[in-house]
Amino acid sequence: MPSAGTILVVDDNRDTNEALVRLLAWRGYRVVPAFDGRQALDYLRGGGKPSLIVLDMHMPGIDGRGFRAEQLADPALARIPVIVYSVDHEATLPDAVAHVEKGFDVDALLDLIPAVCAQRALEGGSNRLPL
Repeated sequence: MPSAGTILVVDDNRDTNEALVRLLAWRGYRVVPAFDGRQALDYLRGGGKPSLIVLDMHMPGIDGRGFRAEQLADPALARIPVIVYSVDHEATLPDAVAHVEKGFDVDALLDLIPAVCAQRALEGGSNRLPL
C-alpha cells in the first residue's frame, strides 16, 4: 500500500471523477473531487494541501490550462505537481509531471501516483494524512 497522501481530482465528467475517487481511495489515498477549475482553485486557496493534482484539460469555465496558469501564479500553490489525465492525447502542459490518456491507461496513472507523492514528501510537501 502506498504512503497515503491527498490527491485532488479535477474532472467535470462526474462518472470519471467518481471512478477515480473510488479507485484512489481504495488504494489508500485521501481524495478530494473538484468538477471544474474554479472549484479546485477554491479548495486550494481555502487551505487544501494535496500531494498531487490529477487534472483533466477540457472542462467548462476554467479549463486545465486556465487552472494551471492560476495555480502557477500563486507561489503557495505553484509547487503542487500535476498529472494531466485527458482523453485528448494532444492536450498537454509542458510543466506537468506526466500525461496519461484518459480511459486507456489507468494502470499507468496508478503507477505514477506513489512516485509523485513520495517525491513531494522529499521536497517538504505534505504527503501524510492528519492523525
